[in-house]
Amino acid sequence: MIKTATYLVSFFICWLGCAQGHVFAQADSSTKAVELATDHSVKSESGFQRWLVEKPKGLYNNTSFAIVSGRGNVFSGMQTAFGYKFNPHLGIGGGIGIERITNLPTYSYYTANFTFMPIFAEVRYTILKTRFTPVIALQGGYKVLINTPSSQMDEWMTWIYPPFAWNYYYNYDTYTRGGLFANLEIGVNAKVYKRFGVYASVDYSVWSVSGTNHYWVYNAQEFDPGRVTYVATEYTQGVVAYQGIFMLRLGFTF
Repeated sequence: MIKTATYLVSFFICWLGCAQGHVFAQADSSTKAVELATDHSVKSESGFQRWLVEKPKGLYNNTSFAIVSGRGNVFSGMQTAFGYKFNPHLGIGGGIGIERITNLPTYSYYTANFTFMPIFAEVRYTILKTRFTPVIALQGGYKVLINTPSSQMDEWMTWIYPPFAWNYYYNYDTYTRGGLFANLEIGVNAKVYKRFGVYASVDYSVWSVSGTNHYWVYNAQEFDPGRVTYVATEYTQGVVAYQGIFMLRLGFTF
């Protein structure tokens, strides 16, 4: 009887030890699974948050509006640029825009009203990885001339044989083609929500436009009283006008 009781106690103790070991093993496996899942979620969330906040690389956009120019033009256009950031600092892309600049000097005192569509490539460098950071961008491309502007017309008269013969002169320019341009942009980007930011910059752009100079000569005569006759001759030559202008821009980035 005593031997039987001893065997039963020994068997119960062995069974309890095995059961506890199995439970502990199960608990240990479950804990490891939970830890692995939690660690994976934390890493995934950390990477997504880093992309939202720092955006170390990937697509970017910079859209800005021309608020005022050095010539006094107000709200004269906008442009948008898309590109790829290879790291938190360096990005390369391109863009397109529209510009309307009035009373723009061409050369001497001639002025004209121009509407351009700039198409460009750019290199953009973000200096810091902070909420407020300076930005430098270099852009280059071609400004397509949308309209065909004319400058103001000069006119004057000289006597050839007063009061019977004189000459009228007319001089003006028409522009038919845009040209290559380069732009230096220095700005500040301020993040307002994760990777979305407000952007302000000062740009200096140089470009050229080309067209034709028109020079008219009217040889007028009035040898018979009340009867004026004239011969008109037009002289034309190609002209190229080079421009340079400062522009204040405001916009957004992401």
